[in-house]
Amino acid sequence: MTETKSDSRYKWVMLGLLAVTYFLMHSSRQVFNASLPQIKADLAGHGATDAQLGLSRTIFLFAYGCMVPFAGMAADFFRRKWVIVIGAALFSTSVFFTGFADSMLVFFVLYGLMNGVGQCMIPGPASSLIAQYHTETRSTALSIYQSALYVGILVSSVLAGWLGGASQGGWRISFWAFGGVAVAWVFALLFLLRDTPALKVEGHDDKPRFSEACSAFFSKPSALLLTFAFGMLVFGSNCFRTWMPAFMQQKTEWGLTPGSAAFHSVFWFYLGSFIGIAVGARTSDRLSHLRPGIRLSVMAIGLAISAPTMAGMVLVPTLTLSCVMMFVFGLGGGFFDCNLYAGLFDVVAPRFRSAAMGMYLCGAFFLGCPATWVLGKVGEHYSLQAGIAIFGGTYALGALAIFLARVLFFRRDRCGA
Repeated sequence: MTETKSDSRYKWVMLGLLAVTYFLMHSSRQVFNASLPQIKADLAGHGATDAQLGLSRTIFLFAYGCMVPFAGMAADFFRRKWVIVIGAALFSTSVFFTGFADSMLVFFVLYGLMNGVGQCMIPGPASSLIAQYHTETRSTALSIYQSALYVGILVSSVLAGWLGGASQGGWRISFWAFGGVAVAWVFALLFLLRDTPALKVEGHDDKPRFSEACSAFFSKPSALLLTFAFGMLVFGSNCFRTWMPAFMQQKTEWGLTPGSAAFHSVFWFYLGSFIGIAVGARTSDRLSHLRPGIRLSVMAIGLAISAPTMAGMVLVPTLTLSCVMMFVFGLGGGFFDCNLYAGLFDVVAPRFRSAAMGMYLCGAFFLGCPATWVLGKVGEHYSLQAGIAIFGGTYALGALAIFLARVLFFRRDRCGA
């Protein structure tokens, strides 16, 4: 698309609008995780067991994974602004009203089902809009968008933990606060986000058929290999995020409290991720014209770095060395994340990107979602240390998949801006 001065300004305004939306999405997810003990204590008389609380999370993940391909396709058939606005309205109101929950059924319907459906409507059309406006700055723009996930998890973890411990029922304030801000943000999207049409392709209808969208994705081996690699990252990162705090508490010689274990298992990883995503994005954007496959190369390098450091963080003898390993582990994750969407968009035609994003997320999610259960089983029979070290190998499998895509298929699969 030809960029006007207005477009040049707006593309960064749009990025800010969508990044804040992504921040609020992931904040609402982490608020639930950080508030589990308080929710369980407050609703103990209403069926709030560990299993029931876990089921509400499972319903969320199942709803998200099942619906995200259709949400992505909807954004290719309808105006992307309205798919995003409707999705934001659904997830924000569901989070806000979850703060009034007095039974687990309310959690299942509001936080699980309605929240999952609302959130799945945003990533596909949002990343498609960013890619349409940001051509030469695509990796940088999408990495800024992805960074909102990191900030959301860090901020909501701290605030939800503080609010939850401030008073009985303090977890409700967390849901009202983050949900209320998200509801207000829907109006910002409504008035400030442009109703941008999809790029027109000569000789094609604006609205692709379902069969065309499927063909555009599944006919590209590079897209399928990238989906597998993303699934391996989801598998490994779920293992790390869920079980690393528990492992650090088990290391009694390190002398960590639950709070300090949670801090160390988040801070060093995301510090490395922030640096990795910034360096990787700038490198990818600057070299993309000279080396068209650079985005895939950076992704593969990131996963190759993550594989040994995920094992190393639980095998080293001291807390200091473990934190260093987590930092490098996050650095590798940042290299991958900065091209998480841009790499896929290099091999999928612009008019099918929202649909492709839905298939990409769905495939990766279903590959990665068993991770925490599998690692829990390994921990029961062996140890968390052994499980985390072994599942670092998933990153090596992902790196191999991207390497194969880059060497064997990228030249044929590559698409234009």
